[in-house]
Amino acid sequence: MTEIKFNVWLTTLAAVRLPLWQELPEFDLYMDQVITETDRYLRPLSIEPLTKSMVNSYVKRNIIHRPEKKHYTRAHLAEIMIVSLFKAVFPLETIHSGIHQAVRTTTPQLAYDQFIERINTELAQLDQPAATPLFSSTDATHVLTQKAAIRAILYQIISQHTLATTQKDAPQA
Repeated sequence: MTEIKFNVWLTTLAAVRLPLWQELPEFDLYMDQVITETDRYLRPLSIEPLTKSMVNSYVKRNIIHRPEKKHYTRAHLAEIMIVSLFKAVFPLETIHSGIHQAVRTTTPQLAYDQFIERINTELAQLDQPAATPLFSSTDATHVLTQKAAIRAILYQIISQHTLATTQKDAPQA
């Protein structure tokens, strides 16, 4: 992959913004709608498409809350998006623990918005010459955990893209 192609792709990735809580649908969704919305938000990050089996597995394993009468709320969509982002890097049990840690001292809405603001900030800085330091001595433990996890996700996305592009560009034997 040429440096120019990579820089164009990285600039495109840096422009991605994930939705805050208020930007998620207000009304309850059915499974197919949850899948469509999740994929719409995460497709620009090359996140694996969501399936019904995945959602059912998350519910069965208590990774996300059980829907009420097959209706998924904004909270469910937020949980599913977070699980979808992290699952390429972390085991589901670790993701579950992280979600519970994040909401231990605040509301799910505030925890989700704080996470999304952090990931959007990291995305915006991907194509900047000097990234901000990852850790600050004033950061709470859950903030440090989120920052490290977000970078792990983004570095994994970049690695997958460059490997896929390199394989596609490689001469065939």
